[in-house]
Amino acid sequence: MKYIISTESGSDLTQEMIEKYDIRVVPMHVNMSGETFNDGDFPASEIYDYYDTNKVLPQTSGTTPHDNEEHFKAIFSENPDAHIIHIGYSAVTTVSFQAAIMAAEDLNPNKITLVDSKQVSVGLARIAIETAKFVKDNHKLELEEIVHFIETLRDKTHFHFLPQTLLYLKAGGRVSSLAFHGANILKINPTIVMDDGYLVPGKKYRGSFERNIVKLIDHFMTECNIQPESVLLCATPGSTEQQREIAYQRLREHGVEIDDYVETGAVIATHGGPGVIGIAGIEK
Repeated sequence: MKYIISTESGSDLTQEMIEKYDIRVVPMHVNMSGETFNDGDFPASEIYDYYDTNKVLPQTSGTTPHDNEEHFKAIFSENPDAHIIHIGYSAVTTVSFQAAIMAAEDLNPNKITLVDSKQVSVGLARIAIETAKFVKDNHKLELEEIVHFIETLRDKTHFHFLPQTLLYLKAGGRVSSLAFHGANILKINPTIVMDDGYLVPGKKYRGSFERNIVKLIDHFMTECNIQPESVLLCATPGSTEQQREIAYQRLREHGVEIDDYVETGAVIATHGGPGVIGIAGIEK
């Protein structure tokens, strides 16, 4: 059996990753001024231009049943005997996973298996990549073995990110006005973490954003007991080269060989705002 790994654009997989690991990606969407765009079809920095001009956030939306059906059909047209394993964006944050279920049921439920990653952005990317590697490196796998691998992996995968501003989380209704103003007055950078599929507040750091990048990484690598080789760093448009270098240097001190990052697409950029620094990895 040939297995094809599929996921959504909200995983923020780079084109290099997609090609290297042969992962198929269905785009999520962003709506601006009544017009819907595919995530990935435009620079994510345009999100901030739109907000600055209109003072309202674009609306992000997941994939539709039609999106997924066309996506699955395209895979089967190239690989008619394959079995698709679709690793979805956290089901509690978007309609995408339910849309994929509906498409699979209408198309061929016996040849499409869906697993909720309970992750977003590079947390989802890490799971998709490791699954693709597992399938490639282990021949004659049973489907149940792959699903078990994914479900075990997702329980060990962590994703934390540090916004430079809470303005976009406030505009999206994810942070209260009181928390927003309190953070500004006290110069607090609260982290956002994935917890069983939900984006929830994590540790709060005081001081400059640059110093808080170091605190974020120290906490993530030690408290989450992360495998150094599993780390992926991401940033939304607006992060500076200096900030990323601070992250690289601190990660190297934790044994992570890294000199590059993933620039996120429009979905995380919309909710996190400009200059977010995020980190994903798998615990030991």
